[in-house]
Amino acid sequence: MKTPSILSCVLFCVAMFAGGAPAQEDSTSAVADDVLRAERLDIILGAGELREPLGLAVDDRGFVLVADAMAGKVYRYSQDGVSLAFEAPALDAGFYPIDVAAQGTRVYVLDYAGNRILRYEYKGAYLDVLLDFSLFPRMKPVSLTSSTGGRLLTTDLENHNITVWSPLLDIEISTGEYGWADGSFEKPVKAALFGDEKIAVAEFGNSRVQILGGSGGFEGYAVLSGGAEMGSPRYVCGGLDGYLFVADPGTGLVYGFSPSLEHVLTIGGGEDIRPSAVAASWDYRLYIADLKTRSILVYRLDYPGK
Repeated sequence: MKTPSILSCVLFCVAMFAGGAPAQEDSTSAVADDVLRAERLDIILGAGELREPLGLAVDDRGFVLVADAMAGKVYRYSQDGVSLAFEAPALDAGFYPIDVAAQGTRVYVLDYAGNRILRYEYKGAYLDVLLDFSLFPRMKPVSLTSSTGGRLLTTDLENHNITVWSPLLDIEISTGEYGWADGSFEKPVKAALFGDEKIAVAEFGNSRVQILGGSGGFEGYAVLSGGAEMGSPRYVCGGLDGYLFVADPGTGLVYGFSPSLEHVLTIGGGEDIRPSAVAASWDYRLYIADLKTRSILVYRLDYPGK
């Protein structure tokens, strides 16, 4: 199936990075004992099965959910590596899943080809269309994130903005416009809620991660230490206690930030990975979708004080 044109630029850039980019740092964890650390576990999910893992989430049961765009499939992995392919929806358009989110017993899948969010039962049975974006003028989201209280976040590559949806699927916040200025975006490819109702927005075009307040107002940036610059951040997720994680396929690295947005962790400096997505779970694990190996890598996180 032909990749939709507006997404082609981002996917093309990610594909180029999958071919090789020099690592910036040679460290997989912070050196101090009182900051966040990560340890690579001897667990790999989806090897030999996944083709283009672009969306990643972990549900309350510890199942790892993966949106495989190129294969047109959604997978659920248990901690022992057993996989379950979700039921393919019988709809009028092709199926191109580029992101996934979990809320309770439901799994939501962003189908870019159909411009809609599909709803599944957590065991993989297709239920219905949760939200049809064709009902909203010019709206074409490229990411989907679940949030507290049943809310959802989407980012729109074409319109350079983000939207926060209420549990009843009303628009609570819609903010952003094209540009470089604070509060403006260029190719926002993922947004996530973290900490005290803050919103992190990964901008593929501006090569930065912007931080917004709970009402959508600009608050700052997640900045790397030592004057380093991000390549092309593609995915963000919140962790425990207000921590933030960023997957950057442009540098082949994953960054961790403290609740005060201090850069405290870098993963991938000693490895040849191309992280396209990242998800942190309640059981101190970090999952990284790797385009290089077409699999999900698993890390153990040691949070300060835990």
